[in-house]
Amino acid sequence: MTLDPMTIAPVFPLWLILLLFGLGLVSVFIQYRILQAKVGPFKALGLSSLRLGAIAFLLAVALNPSWVTKKEHKVWPSISILLDTSQTMDQAEQPGKTSRLEEAKALLLQGDHSLLKSLNEKFEVRLYGLGESLRPLEVKELAGLKGHGLKANLNEAVKGLSGKNTLALLFSDGSLQWDEGHPPHFPVVTVPLGNPGAYKDLLIKAVKSSTLTFRGREAVVEVMIKGHGYPCLKIPVLLKEGEKLIRARETRLDTRSGEATVSLSFIPEEVGAKHLSISIPHQSGETLASNNSVNLSLKVLHDKIRVLMVSGTPSLNYRFLRTALKHDPSIDLLSFVILRTPSDILNVPTQEQSLIPFPVETLFSKEIKNFDLLIFDNFNYPLYLSPHHLESIREFVKGGGALAMIGGPNLVNEGKVAVSPIGEILPVRFAEKETYRRDFKAGVRLSRAGAVHPILRFSLDFSEGSLSAEAARPNFWRSLPSLDGFNLLEAKSTATVLLEMAEGIPWPILTVSGYGKGRTLVLATDYSWKWTMGMVAMGKGNQAYLRLVDRMVRWLTKDPSLDPVQVVLPESVRSAGQEVEVRIKLSEEDLLPLLQSKAAFSVSDPDDRKIDSKIIPTGQRGEYLGSFLPQKGGIYKLKIETSSHSLEESLVINGLWGNLDAAPNHKQLKKISASSGGEFLPESDNLLEKIERYAQKGEDPFIEEKKLSLWAKPGVMIVVLGFFTAEWYYRRRWGLA
Repeated sequence: MTLDPMTIAPVFPLWLILLLFGLGLVSVFIQYRILQAKVGPFKALGLSSLRLGAIAFLLAVALNPSWVTKKEHKVWPSISILLDTSQTMDQAEQPGKTSRLEEAKALLLQGDHSLLKSLNEKFEVRLYGLGESLRPLEVKELAGLKGHGLKANLNEAVKGLSGKNTLALLFSDGSLQWDEGHPPHFPVVTVPLGNPGAYKDLLIKAVKSSTLTFRGREAVVEVMIKGHGYPCLKIPVLLKEGEKLIRARETRLDTRSGEATVSLSFIPEEVGAKHLSISIPHQSGETLASNNSVNLSLKVLHDKIRVLMVSGTPSLNYRFLRTALKHDPSIDLLSFVILRTPSDILNVPTQEQSLIPFPVETLFSKEIKNFDLLIFDNFNYPLYLSPHHLESIREFVKGGGALAMIGGPNLVNEGKVAVSPIGEILPVRFAEKETYRRDFKAGVRLSRAGAVHPILRFSLDFSEGSLSAEAARPNFWRSLPSLDGFNLLEAKSTATVLLEMAEGIPWPILTVSGYGKGRTLVLATDYSWKWTMGMVAMGKGNQAYLRLVDRMVRWLTKDPSLDPVQVVLPESVRSAGQEVEVRIKLSEEDLLPLLQSKAAFSVSDPDDRKIDSKIIPTGQRGEYLGSFLPQKGGIYKLKIETSSHSLEESLVINGLWGNLDAAPNHKQLKKISASSGGEFLPESDNLLEKIERYAQKGEDPFIEEKKLSLWAKPGVMIVVLGFFTAEWYYRRRWGLA
């Protein structure tokens, strides 16, 4: 019940208060009749009136009357101004013009009654810089503010503002990360910057290519081109390796989408890392030139290892070596066996001979470049190969090929090898006139270098009781059957001896070295087949021999699977400013010493300066995750080191503007406003008026109401006491008390 501006809130039910008031009237009337006979009607009426007044005031207190005052207040909405500070905001629609960020600053600060100042007078305004993260800005920071970093993430920004604002004012060109499925809980008013119609640019929008490809197989790089302001333009797309042009194709931009897709294919001929670039020519009036090219890295692997083996004579060594090579499905073997020499006298016309002539010229002048590994098995090559052919072999190895020579009595011919191109690339020279020794039974042993070399560090069930694999490995090689023949050689200073004779003079048996980009190996015996037959006879199988041949081939051909430290690079092309992660794995083949050590990871930038990097274990045995943050484009060198090994890789990083599409995207801003219940406000003279009108919709008026209970006033109780006191006074005076 309300009697504005008075309200009552009875302490007791109203009917009870009325009943009590009625009883009070009856009691006052009875009192009047009694007092009338004693003091007369006038005095009785006075005393009864005083009693009635006291009762009325007491019952009025029970009604709990209050005096109500009301006052209306208005709370202006709080506005967050979000200023896009991503790298696209540093762009202008035409070279030499004002950047979009400068346009935004002018809108906020220009004039005596600037937009920012006017909004501050009427609203609670907070200013933020919107980049990859949201950060508060002071007004004094605006003058020196520059655009940098990747696309601003609006979804993450509005999460931090939820519950704090009634309105967000976004100044942006629309190049934002935005998910319409998660709109904010408050309206976003967007102010577009930049002119989509005036912007002109060509860019490589995306490149799709596998980071791994195979030598001799077609590799395809798919390139998507995007154009702004160049309708139906015909564009040449170039694929290069350094300055060498690999492939070029023309494409035309689609009229509607302004996009085009072109596939560039090529066949890599060499194994290893390839650093490629894709580029399109710079056009007249184009705003950005740095996004007209993209770099990428490909790692070229062996599809199949192509091996050419020439054996000087049919032998058990040839038979078992050929069987071991054929055992591996990843090896494509072409082998020749010499059954007669040019000095053999035959009384049969050439056209009637059944033997196929050895195709020396075809193999060693034309086709040698198509092989990965050349094996001479006890082959007296000076009888068949001219100096021109030997020179081809040297250039083959120098350019990245591999040569393995298997010993035997035909390994040399009167020492001529020492002065030939072959002698230059081999890791050994002949020690004395006696080049081959038979019937000298001796075992082999690991050298110090052989104990840690990848060729001989393979896992086997050594069955040496309680001995560890490291301790059992030397005993394993000593236990192999002895050799019945070997070549007397000495290693060059640049070579590495892996196996040597166990008794007497430690003649080198297995020796390796590098030459140019290639590798060479000499196994100075034609009796290694006994390592198969002897182990089988002892009931241990032929796995040791097969693993030895496999690892010799893979080491010679630089197969990455043999590397004790392996790196998995990112599949997609990375750009400056994006964190790069690489997965590092230490091979199980390297057993406990390496696995128990920690890997060190370092990164050098294109200027050969070390940059900050970190490495953490992934939780899997021998596996780590390395990461770094490149600040500019170029080739970065990654180095991984353990206690006994190191590996270097290179990774191409695109520049900050690599595949940046800096065209204003006002359609995106319209979607943001529509999905959040805001408004899209193109720049105009009455921008402030429009913002104020929209912001006023968010005003939140409220009425402040105050109640003053009358019974709580001391005067009310004084009046009640006054009635009772006056009645008592007159009763006493008139002799009634």
